[in-house]
Amino acid sequence: MKHIAVMILCLISWGTLAREPVILSISGSMTQDGHHHELAEFTLSQLQALPGKEITTQHPWSEQLHTYRGADLSALLANLFAGQDIHTLYLQALNGFSVAVDWQQLAPYQPVLAWSEDGVSMSRRNKGPLWLMLPYHRLSEIQQAEFLHYMAWQLRHITVKTALQ
Repeated sequence: MKHIAVMILCLISWGTLAREPVILSISGSMTQDGHHHELAEFTLSQLQALPGKEITTQHPWSEQLHTYRGADLSALLANLFAGQDIHTLYLQALNGFSVAVDWQQLAPYQPVLAWSEDGVSMSRRNKGPLWLMLPYHRLSEIQQAEFLHYMAWQLRHITVKTALQ
């Protein structure tokens, strides 16, 4: 875990020098190696360098199964907010959509910050560059109705509220 935390700090620093555009900002009270941070910004390349995972699922926006690849949101937040009790995520999308998410309710489903669908990078026109993806078809009908709005596409910013805030 410490290796991943150091990698994230390097990626955060590198992001300020990168020519690639920032596609995701995460804000909250982060402490890494004794340094306090309020904002972490990531380019697509930086997110792709983090531990990733895939979800194959069907959802209301498609009639067939698709495979989504992206950063493991649980691992990313665990490293940025090490030792803190995460309560709520506030997701904000490029299209103006925003939603508050109970992290304890969502975390068990291993959400992915997906950047590709079936091996193709998602453009802004195609719900990208990031889409918070869940294994939607494996959720119960009640969970599907409740979690549907958590699957924010065109995701741009995540504000994290912890027990200390």
